[in-house]
Amino acid sequence: MQLLQQRDFSGFFSDTFRFIKENGAHFFTNYFIINGIFLLIQMVKNYYTNPMDINFMLEITYIIFAFIFGIVNWTFVTIYMILYSKRGLNFDYKDVIDYYKQNVGKIVVFILVSVLLMIPIIIAFYISLILVAITIVGPFLLYAALIIWFTLAFYEYLYSDQGILDSYGYAWKLFTKKFWATTGSTALLYLIVFIIYGVVLGLTGVFGAFFNMNGSDPVGSMAAITKAFSSPIVLVEMTLLSVLMVVVQISQGIIYFSQKEQFENISAGDDIDQIGKIEF
Repeated sequence: MQLLQQRDFSGFFSDTFRFIKENGAHFFTNYFIINGIFLLIQMVKNYYTNPMDINFMLEITYIIFAFIFGIVNWTFVTIYMILYSKRGLNFDYKDVIDYYKQNVGKIVVFILVSVLLMIPIIIAFYISLILVAITIVGPFLLYAALIIWFTLAFYEYLYSDQGILDSYGYAWKLFTKKFWATTGSTALLYLIVFIIYGVVLGLTGVFGAFFNMNGSDPVGSMAAITKAFSSPIVLVEMTLLSVLMVVVQISQGIIYFSQKEQFENISAGDDIDQIGKIEF
């Protein structure tokens, strides 16, 4: 699938699922090799941790690990899409890890600088959120605009040689050029994620309540049943949420390369270069 091609609202949306359909096996194999360990650790922690007996040092260690995992998890899709745009499917998790190693400094700097930049932006965001809260789609559009601006800036920062501020400026042009298409498709995906995840949480809540109502021994058997099912349920919920958020991030990658193509016409230049390489 060619990432560098111009798209509209329907293209942003449909090509997200087309990308997953064509490359899902390769993508999720590498995704879970790199990110799956945290999901398993979360399940083990949830199973063995007693809320009444929390080890402070272990909790601090877990929080630090969770923070690092959060960064790895969030940046994985961006790195994967960049590698895919350059190599197709001719790479694996080792290449992703190598990319992390080569760019860990840039990733850390981007996050630290972005935190400082985002403080006034987030304040303005919440003020605006109050104004649009009376509408149904307003909060989703506003949230989508903020997230996509941040994400496209990160794509540009890793993909090109631009500085952070220049990347934010370029990202602003990318998504505002087709504001309703880029932001609308992202907001729609977030709404779908919200609905699906809400339904799953509701079902698991009913599932747990069923055992609570039918446990014959509240002290013994009920505690065993709850503990036995709590960790798998948490694992399913976390895995589902991760996969749903990956879909949104893939959509943002589609938007980045589509809008970059519109501004820079990169694929046309590549086609011209290939013409010169044809042997007769």
